[in-house]
Amino acid sequence: MTDAIFSGVGFWATDLPSGAAPPAGGQGFAMSSAEMRAMLKKAETQRQGIEQQRINAAILSQAIAPADEPVSREAVDGRNGVNEVGRYYEGHLTYQYNYLTELIRRLRSALGITEEADQQAADSTKKSGKFE
Repeated sequence: MTDAIFSGVGFWATDLPSGAAPPAGGQGFAMSSAEMRAMLKKAETQRQGIEQQRINAAILSQAIAPADEPVSREAVDGRNGVNEVGRYYEGHLTYQYNYLTELIRRLRSALGITEEADQQAADSTKKSGKFE
């Protein structure tokens, strides 16, 4: 789903050796690696906030009618009721989370950052005894 958002759009770090020029006619974002790292940090921070909101939003779709009568049930479970609105909100947050996840993946890729490289660096730091 989120791949379609960035379909045909590239990300280039203009000051890295691996930062090749965008292809002729290519669409995308070209910026310095410092700008890209700043954008990456903001996207990661925002995604963390949205993840917390998603956890909290789950409660909004689990309401129980205060009374077993038609008006209460309709207000909670009916069209535009509390639970339906809560599910919509959860879906909206999930869409934002997925968007940011794909943006982060593409920024990391443009910067040459990979999960494996991050793990190796963390392992190396632990082995050196600096952060044990």
